[in-house]
Amino acid sequence: MRLCTIILLAGVLAAPLVAQRPTAAQPAASAAERDTTAKPTPIPNEQSSATDHSIRIGNQLVPYRATAATMLLKNDKDESIGVLYYTAYTRTDAKDPSQRPISFIYNGGPGSASAWLHMGAFGPRRIVTTDAAPTPPPPYQLVDNQSSLIDVTDMVFIDPIGTGFSKPVGKGTGKDFWGVDEDAKALAQFISQYVSRNGRWSSPKYLIGESYGTTRSAVLGNRLERDGISLNGIVLISTVLDFETLLFAPGHDLSYALYLPSYAATAAYHKVIPAPANMASFLAEVRRYAMGDYAAALAAGATLPADRKAQVAKQLAA
Repeated sequence: MRLCTIILLAGVLAAPLVAQRPTAAQPAASAAERDTTAKPTPIPNEQSSATDHSIRIGNQLVPYRATAATMLLKNDKDESIGVLYYTAYTRTDAKDPSQRPISFIYNGGPGSASAWLHMGAFGPRRIVTTDAAPTPPPPYQLVDNQSSLIDVTDMVFIDPIGTGFSKPVGKGTGKDFWGVDEDAKALAQFISQYVSRNGRWSSPKYLIGESYGTTRSAVLGNRLERDGISLNGIVLISTVLDFETLLFAPGHDLSYALYLPSYAATAAYHKVIPAPANMASFLAEVRRYAMGDYAAALAAGATLPADRKAQVAKQLAA
């Protein structure tokens, strides 16, 4: 994922330095302190722009409306503290839009906009990329996305506050949004306002999140239920519900076992190992080994006999 680099330029005092006595260096203000003392940001008006399009998916021509818009989020005092940007795609030939499924989609990070799932996975248009190779330099191309979900569900791609065009405004600061519960509260407010404004309370509702977005979905789903918004399903992509699965460190054995099938598939793709006759059967065998003999060997740790350790190493290299 891309990283946004923030460069802070420190102003230089105009008074001659020779006229000042040396003083002890003062500690720099923390990001939280700067955030708290920042002047209120002007509150913009909500904006919306819609265009109509169509896409052929399989043998079906799907007309849809693309809406790029912003929505103001408020605090408990009914003060606008954030502006959230989103892109919505709604099928326009649905007989009863209130009964059509709607999916709220976001990436993870935390700190990522929804561009990746939007332009790389589920939106009606996608960026042309190469498979398992670096993307070539410009010019880049957009094409109709045959894997889009627009034929089966309307989609709302959300940029959480602090990503994309979404940001704190008014008296709002990062502290109001940049926390597990704060993030879920903001997105729950957005979803509630969206379904109210667009008459979608009766629609089957889904959350689709990727990476940290799966963690967000667990918290957000609970928050929505508390707010009276029932979900019909949650889709988890690159799941991170147990953060120990990401840690490769002594005592965190699960990640080693869970990554093994991916390593095996990668090795087969790059011809590091002989090509399996059937990839599905091959990976099923790797999964059984990973969660069986390999997991047991990892759990044994330093007590694993030398001959057994050599056997495991040989199997991994095979």
